[in-house]
Amino acid sequence: MNYVILDKSMKRVATIDPTADNNYFWGDELSQQIADDNSNSDDISGVDTFNSTDPNANSKNWNDTLDGLTMLQSEPAAQYLREGNYIAKYDSTTDRWRVYRIHTVTEPEDQVSGAHLITVSAINAAIWKLGKTIPAKKELKQGKLKDAMSWIMADTGWSLVNNASSGIFADISFDGSSTSQAMLQTVLSTFDCEADAYVHMDQWGLVDDQILELSDRLGENTGRRIRYGDNALTMQRETVDTTLVTKLYVYGSDDKSISGVNKGRNYLSDSKNNALYNADPNTWLEGSITSSTIKEPNALLAWGMKQLKLYNHPRVNYVVEPTSDFNPNLGDTVKVIDLDMIPQLTVQARVIQTTTSLSDPAKNKIVLGEFATVNVVTPNFIKNMEQRWNDQVKKLFEDARKNSTAASISLITPLGQSWANGDTSKRIIGRLFIEGVNVTGFLSAAAWNWQRINADGTHDLDWEAAHSDDGYEVTITPPFVGTLMVSVDDAFVKDEAEMWIDTGKSKDGSFKKRWETTYGNLDEWGNSHVGALQDAFIMKNGEVLTSYAYNAKPNKSSQSDCQFLHWDANGKLLNSMIVQGGQHGGAFSYDENSNTIYSQIKDLSGGQNWLCTFPFTPHAVINSGSGGVVKWCKVSSYYRPCVDLEHELWMGSKTDGSVDICQISDLKAGNFKPVIEFKVQDVGWNPLPTGSTNDGTFNTMQSNALYYPYAFFTAGDVNNADDRLVMCVNVITHSMIFNYAVTEGQDIDLNIPMENGGHMEPEGVYYDATNSKLIVGFNVSEYRNGAKTEAIAHTALYEFPVGWRDDSKDLAVEYPAEDISEGSEDVHIITQPSTDIEDDASMTDDDSDFNIDDPMVTKEVTE
Repeated sequence: MNYVILDKSMKRVATIDPTADNNYFWGDELSQQIADDNSNSDDISGVDTFNSTDPNANSKNWNDTLDGLTMLQSEPAAQYLREGNYIAKYDSTTDRWRVYRIHTVTEPEDQVSGAHLITVSAINAAIWKLGKTIPAKKELKQGKLKDAMSWIMADTGWSLVNNASSGIFADISFDGSSTSQAMLQTVLSTFDCEADAYVHMDQWGLVDDQILELSDRLGENTGRRIRYGDNALTMQRETVDTTLVTKLYVYGSDDKSISGVNKGRNYLSDSKNNALYNADPNTWLEGSITSSTIKEPNALLAWGMKQLKLYNHPRVNYVVEPTSDFNPNLGDTVKVIDLDMIPQLTVQARVIQTTTSLSDPAKNKIVLGEFATVNVVTPNFIKNMEQRWNDQVKKLFEDARKNSTAASISLITPLGQSWANGDTSKRIIGRLFIEGVNVTGFLSAAAWNWQRINADGTHDLDWEAAHSDDGYEVTITPPFVGTLMVSVDDAFVKDEAEMWIDTGKSKDGSFKKRWETTYGNLDEWGNSHVGALQDAFIMKNGEVLTSYAYNAKPNKSSQSDCQFLHWDANGKLLNSMIVQGGQHGGAFSYDENSNTIYSQIKDLSGGQNWLCTFPFTPHAVINSGSGGVVKWCKVSSYYRPCVDLEHELWMGSKTDGSVDICQISDLKAGNFKPVIEFKVQDVGWNPLPTGSTNDGTFNTMQSNALYYPYAFFTAGDVNNADDRLVMCVNVITHSMIFNYAVTEGQDIDLNIPMENGGHMEPEGVYYDATNSKLIVGFNVSEYRNGAKTEAIAHTALYEFPVGWRDDSKDLAVEYPAEDISEGSEDVHIITQPSTDIEDDASMTDDDSDFNIDDPMVTKEVTE
């Protein structure tokens, strides 16, 4: 809470304290920034460094000032508040002393008391000194950061600590008249680094070194968050779209153009954002940008793409007044929640400016800046909250309480409504809809009141008591005479969903990489493998079994083949087997205890598809006629099969979105009789039509898994056009439990960003019940050489922690003497599966970019 006053030689002369009886002060505001907010900038400009890691780096502007510090002139320490002296402040977070040179002194008179005051303004001593130093004239051609800084720091008396890793080469012109401080601002922008200046004090409190430190990024990303009404007193969002451009013409020095490497066009466009921000769909929001140094067309194209990303959306900044117990540091990544703001404020951004006051913490505020490109996609920690505490569902229940016609109950009878010979039971499933939205997942078991009305109109109280804890699914047995009804008690509406992806398990919300393939893996037939893996299973010893759509020539059949690859825990290929007619391998299941693969196979004659099992046999090549293959039953088309052995169920999905669930006992008896059937269209997905290219409006179905009553699905095209999704569905109530959009950078860090041509294609998924986690596979791209000119795809498995709702504290249901059912009973009978034409997943799930059998396919020049 103290400032220390230093004389012109930086020796201590006084200490001042806003809470002390003597030498107290007020009015101080310490303002620090690493970048301008640019919220009102009309300029379309950029740094001429095409390989800068941040297209917003041109906004960087380092400043550090202390203003408004006021004392009574009668206080003993006031005599030292003179221009040329210094004020020092200790930063406990970074363990550094920062010193500020006093440059302005004002001596007003208090209008109320008549007392004589003294008010000072000061600036970081390094900024002041560099502002008084002019480096000699010099032209630095394709220079490195250290070369530019050596010229800037000469004759300043300050030491340089360069912790920045920038590998950029740039042209820097020292004109002999610009100050070192002005040139430093240019260097910070050009080389995309950040500055801090502080002093070191010896054991006697004397300054023995003055240090200017450069780093790639100040601050930390510790997952800290601000929520309005919790640790944020006020929030203000500032938005301006004067720089909004959706069609950017890109020009280089010497009239160079990108047309030769951009399909003849000298511009870049963003149709998605144009549709979002431009009221006239027949026009573009146009702008142009010119680099004075870049000539090479590919470099110019890469630079232009980064600049378009800077201008293709409105510029946004957030000014936040935090509570006194929440003071993030300059450069920190902070997550902000304001679900009351319209539209909801849900962002993750860096702190680019801070204002703090020792005497008046009410002045404290932070600016979260567009400089670091605020995520347009809702950050995952907020997705986590929205899945657990769904404000939309809460509002729907509130509406239903006000409007009795808003809610309706739908009953599903998967096994039909009529008793047939041999029927031993019937399942009836209740679902609650409010304004057409299935909200069943937010009801606890106690919310469902099943009632049996006898022929004489009385309640069968014994039956009702026996089924009071059945929840949304009740089973009746013959003979059942009377009327079955159900009502919902909204006192048992839950604030949380049944399940959610729990991003709170790690401090920054990212998911742990569990396993990945290595390079240089040859199978028994000489084929190279590293990517394009479809589904995977992690064994107890860490080894991994995966499936692969096999297209190589050795042992290739006339049908779609599948290869099962066995890897060690470090991602090195151990051995494999080929299943001729095994098809795409989009999903499979594996029982490690019995060494059994649950999959499907097609006759080599091109005839029948079979659901089947077979052991994993290293080095083997098998087909539908091989001895180890156990055929269960025939199916009419391609499925992505999986099993839940704990509940003795099989599930298969098709690329058209249809999902069937059968009892394994039926399948082993040769009978394909789905007990549950639905389409992902019913819960919000829009599957990609066969033979189509995904333009971002469809969901490319990838893989699936079952942990009854929950089914998990992944979607996302190899072309990165659509959202990368992981969905959970309650297969009993046909309710979407969560639909999680996997975000690059937040969830998964990519070696090659998607904007630079990198991939993040979801593949296999299964639920690890032991650790309560989803294991999700992704095909991703990584640079293969140090120059970052060659990329190769490989497969990685990630852990997605899962949270479960605890319903154990619900009260018992008390039935009134007479209970009238709410809503209607709209009965829907599940139909038998359709006989679709051959559904070949390879037609809509094109992994050709990841087929490593041809290594030339994987080479991608990204810069």
